[in-house]
Amino acid sequence: MADLITVYWRDIPAQIIVRKGRKSAKRELSLRFTEAIDMCAMRSGAHETDDYLAQWRRGDPQPVSDDLETEADKAAAYLEESYTKERLVDLVNSGGRAGSDDDSGGNEAGATG
Repeated sequence: MADLITVYWRDIPAQIIVRKGRKSAKRELSLRFTEAIDMCAMRSGAHETDDYLAQWRRGDPQPVSDDLETEADKAAAYLEESYTKERLVDLVNSGGRAGSDDDSGGNEAGATG
């Protein structure tokens, strides 16, 4: 089994990594995620390099099949679909932190399987 890891800035997803041993498949999410992260960082005062970098984290690894490319594509598509414009705006407005009604637990891409 491979591991799927979602990379977040605070609670905003930015990248998918699917890894097995030394092999990996990576998918950067679309520009709207990057823009949400940048806007949130500026609004929250975390635009200085150290503050900004300190907010990056990896979600817990989720087991997926050994088809790295397919799993990366599926997870990225899932996040692209489930993070609507409204949801990203809500995250930006809350400082990049998911509210209590967001039950992703930082592992939302793992819901693909």
